[in-house]
Amino acid sequence: MSWCFQCGIQYSMGVDDCVECGVALVDEAPVDAADVGASGEDQMAYELHEWAGESRRILDQLLTAAGTAHAWQGATLVVRVADEEAVDLAVAEAADAGGPALDPEAEKLAYEMDGWAADEQSAFSELLGRLGIPHEFDAEGDLLVLVADEESVESALDAFQAGADDRPELEGLGANRLLSDMFVACDRLRKDARDLTGIEQLIGLVQVLVEHRPPFGIDGQLWNALGERTSELVALLGIGDADESEVSGLAGGLTDVLRNLT
Repeated sequence: MSWCFQCGIQYSMGVDDCVECGVALVDEAPVDAADVGASGEDQMAYELHEWAGESRRILDQLLTAAGTAHAWQGATLVVRVADEEAVDLAVAEAADAGGPALDPEAEKLAYEMDGWAADEQSAFSELLGRLGIPHEFDAEGDLLVLVADEESVESALDAFQAGADDRPELEGLGANRLLSDMFVACDRLRKDARDLTGIEQLIGLVQVLVEHRPPFGIDGQLWNALGERTSELVALLGIGDADESEVSGLAGGLTDVLRNLT
């Protein structure tokens, strides 16, 4: 088995990345933040939402290898205050390993990130990392890049914003009902691949899912992955001689993910 170190979802063998967080899975089961340190022991948090997912994974592996107690709450790292010095060293090492660093002597350009959600900052940071563009976020939350890379950053920004989701947003309560109804339908199909009620419900629900962008608080990558996997299941259900074990397996996988969202 493998786990997502950030959200704690457990996956069967053969899955490489977390559907919810989009990060590579690890072999060690994560712990709850309440279990970091002894009862009543002081804790501290590192807000790392601006880091790329790979950098957070590297940090998680460094802390695990060193036996440093830690837990993740999304992109926030929770550790013991007593381990601050060791964690700072691991943070610095992971930051260096996660991508090219800015030249401290080179002229820099700042991009204000006001209005950007944490997941958008993280996604854009990952895009710059894949392009090999050095960058970091300053104390005010602004994105710093080299002046020499301005043209490349502008091109990346244009591409990133061009891919923005222009579907209508599904508001929070509507999204909660949708995900709950999807969970019920998938759970029925997990138990019985020929359950007509589950089939009819899922066919109607998948249209709502794919035609709307996610509400605030739900990662867009996860939302789109749910749409793709649910559409795959619906397409399979449309085949007259669909393999029942395959239907139940897909429905079961969706049920596991939806359980953590509802």
